[in-house]
Amino acid sequence: MSTIEERINDRMKDAMRAKDVPTKDLMRMIKSKVIEQVTSKGYKGEEGDALWLGVIEAYVKASQKTLSEYEALGAEGAEHAAQVRWEIGALQEYLPQRADEATTEAWVREAIEAAGGAGAAKVGAVLGLVMKSHKADVEPALVRAIAERLLG
Repeated sequence: MSTIEERINDRMKDAMRAKDVPTKDLMRMIKSKVIEQVTSKGYKGEEGDALWLGVIEAYVKASQKTLSEYEALGAEGAEHAAQVRWEIGALQEYLPQRADEATTEAWVREAIEAAGGAGAAKVGAVLGLVMKSHKADVEPALVRAIAERLLG
């Protein structure tokens, strides 16, 4: 299996051949962000999939925040929101697959029981328990929302 860097490079080359400017620009921007991080003062991390994944995850997270801001603008932000939505979708293939809502809810329910049941459990403690055992598998915001709903 190829590395994330190789997949990004191949996708950028394919986009250039196909004259797919949005995809080419997105892949080039991700590469630039990785280079920025590696060349930043004090960087001691290793290059590899973990670095690329971290950059992509950070970009997607920031894009999700930006998307909600554009959506709040209504018709004024619709064009920009569509572009950001496309970018998030285009980068999903590089991100690890997260558990669905039903699976996440089951883990939250287990954590609530482990924390003393619904009466005694606190959202922060439940979030901590779920993240400790399933960090790579869950979306923290979803865990928090489910915990608040079940404990609220």
